[in-house]
Amino acid sequence: MIRRHLLMAAPALVAARAARAQPGWPDRPLRVIVPYTPGAFNDTLARLVAEGMQAQLGQHGVVENRPGASGSLGVQTVVQSTDGHTIAVSNTANLTMNPFLFANTGYDPQKDIAPICVSARLMNALAVRMESGITSVAQLLERVRARPGQMSYASSGAGSSPHLAAELLRARTGIDVVHVPYRGSAPAMADLIGGRVDFAFDNLPNVLAQVQGGKLRALAVTGSARDPAMPDVPTMMEAGVPDMEVHVWFGFIGPATMPQQVRDRLAGAITRIVTTPETAERIRRAGATVWVQDGAQFAALIRAELEKWGTVIRAANIRVE
Repeated sequence: MIRRHLLMAAPALVAARAARAQPGWPDRPLRVIVPYTPGAFNDTLARLVAEGMQAQLGQHGVVENRPGASGSLGVQTVVQSTDGHTIAVSNTANLTMNPFLFANTGYDPQKDIAPICVSARLMNALAVRMESGITSVAQLLERVRARPGQMSYASSGAGSSPHLAAELLRARTGIDVVHVPYRGSAPAMADLIGGRVDFAFDNLPNVLAQVQGGKLRALAVTGSARDPAMPDVPTMMEAGVPDMEVHVWFGFIGPATMPQQVRDRLAGAITRIVTTPETAERIRRAGATVWVQDGAQFAALIRAELEKWGTVIRAANIRVE
């Protein structure tokens, strides 16, 4: 019985220790978890923010890459942390897609994390190879409907943002196409260019490089507005597909026990870092844009995206083992 009461009291003790540490917080370097390998935008954003932490908070930021389980392992690391100095750069996938794709991610995104702030987002682009003769979304849909079940699309992996963008297109238009998953963007783009698949969604920076090289044609972007890098390319909604907005957003999270005062201080510091002209330009060069949302807005975003992607994933019966 004593052991049971101690276990029940453990979360409260952790929160109390964190709260007591607030006046001198932070009193050591901050650990910034990246749930992916070096090179992804999560990693870029984490390092940009870590560079500015000394000036903003008086302590260095130390970036630690913890890839695994499509980003879920890194989120688990933060959820389980008790030192009051561990945060992570999370994104659309590991907070609002993974809970429906995996049998057990090890966390509940609405109960086990503290949403601190959102700092950036990027969009996907729909592309075909230049030699396809397809110049618009309407032409692509017409060709797919003329050959049901015969045309295919590539993605950077089952359950990835590009995969789910295509599944959202399927849900919005009723098209019958075949999904061909790859282990990453590079082989997916290579087979699209080579004509082994018919179209693909991918993060805009990956598509842009091939468009500029004359190998792919971008038919539309999935944002709420056109991208300055491709001003002549319409949004999916402009191209005639309703309710087809897909952004990959990136936000900072802590464990649910993180005191509100600490969350607010972190949100203010991170927002000041990413909105400086120099850092904002570096984010732009990485293919994303600064997009600031506070903790309450972040929590609302998570709720809305869970509903959106849960509907898409269940309808398509997608599971990742």
